[in-house]
Amino acid sequence: MSEAAYIADELREIHEGNAWHGPSLREALDGITAEQAAARAIESAHSIWEIVGHITGWENVFSLRLEGTQTKAPDEDFPPVHKVSEEDWKQALAELDGTHARLLKVIASLSDAKLDEMIAGTGYSVRYLLHGIVRHHVYHAGQIVLLRKALLSEEPAGD
Repeated sequence: MSEAAYIADELREIHEGNAWHGPSLREALDGITAEQAAARAIESAHSIWEIVGHITGWENVFSLRLEGTQTKAPDEDFPPVHKVSEEDWKQALAELDGTHARLLKVIASLSDAKLDEMIAGTGYSVRYLLHGIVRHHVYHAGQIVLLRKALLSEEPAGD
């Protein structure tokens, strides 16, 4: 298995289940309502919904960069939630999953020879970005687990 395919598998597990660090991102989000996702469990912290929007935005940027497109950060780093409804929350989760699936496909298609190439418009390599993507996903999954615990006083599945 290529290193890129291995990283794609690791990122899939971190997102969907069987994560090495505890609950996967989707396990941490399981059962969260729109109202809970939009709530400020910690006044000075982002909401779960804002973190989901942040992950989605950055995973789109990561895909574009890996495809060779020079792109800046998302327009809004932690997009605010304008309308709290179950339908909008489900849409946010669907966008998260869709963007993540696209990113996994892009990563899995990379050859090992590509890993040492530089990302256009940056000072870092494809390999560096791939490992950063894994850390980014784990970091925010952990944030969501803590916010969930603060909101629900319970353990998410897989913990």
